[in-house]
Order: sequence, then structure tokens, then C-alpha cells
Amino acid sequence: MTAGDDEGLDRLGDTVDRYISEQGWQYIDVAGRAGFSDETLAKIRKGIQVRPSTYRRLERALGWAPMAVSDVRAGRPPALLAAEAEEASSEEPLDPQAEAVLAILAGLPPRVREQVRRRLGDQLPPEARRSA
Repeated sequence: MTAGDDEGLDRLGDTVDRYISEQGWQYIDVAGRAGFSDETLAKIRKGIQVRPSTYRRLERALGWAPMAVSDVRAGRPPALLAAEAEEASSEEPLDPQAEAVLAILAGLPPRVREQVRRRLGDQLPPEARRSA
């Protein structure tokens, strides 16, 4: 892991912590919505690397758009889901194939990730598409 990775993880932890506080939520409730333990949420808040699928679940629990974690790690603000999309995503579990695609996309550099999104367009699972 490079120093940039450490900075990105620390930035993510700070952003998650601040966002939860701004929303007036409890950590245990966010972890419950995400489907993982409060210890896992504490790791994220401390800047400790977790699995890509854990980040996807965190995005849904916070109402962030897919790939928002990668954006935050790169220094950009998290994109939020529209209210309708947020409600739909909290009711339906993520398709395993879509989760695999999201995990692969998360590992790509932002520029490459955007090229993949443009080229594949509608072929990507809806969770992997992000509105501009």
C-alpha cells in the first residue's frame, strides 16, 4: 500500500465519520443498514482497508452513489443517490454479478473506470452506472 492509499483511506474515514454526524445517525444503525458489524465501520472510520464489497454496502447504507468511496479516496466529494434510487437500493439486495463488476471497477484508476463506463454503457448493471 502506498502513501497515497493511506491518505485516501484516511480521507474516506474522515468523510464517513463527518457524514454520519451531519446526518445525525448512530454508528450502530449505519452498520446495521450496511449489514456489517460496528467494528467493521470503526475500521473504515480509522482508515483501515476492507473488502470492496464492504465499501459497496457502506455506499448503499449512506445513500451514496456506486463508486462514491473511490471518489472520496481520490479527493472528490461523494455523489449521493436520488431519493427514489436510495429507497429501491435499500429494499433489494445487490446482485452478486453486479457486486463483482463493482469490485473490479473499484480497483481501476478513475480515468480507466470512466472509459469502461462509457464503452459498456447499458451493458453494465444499473448499480455500476452513475449519473453525472
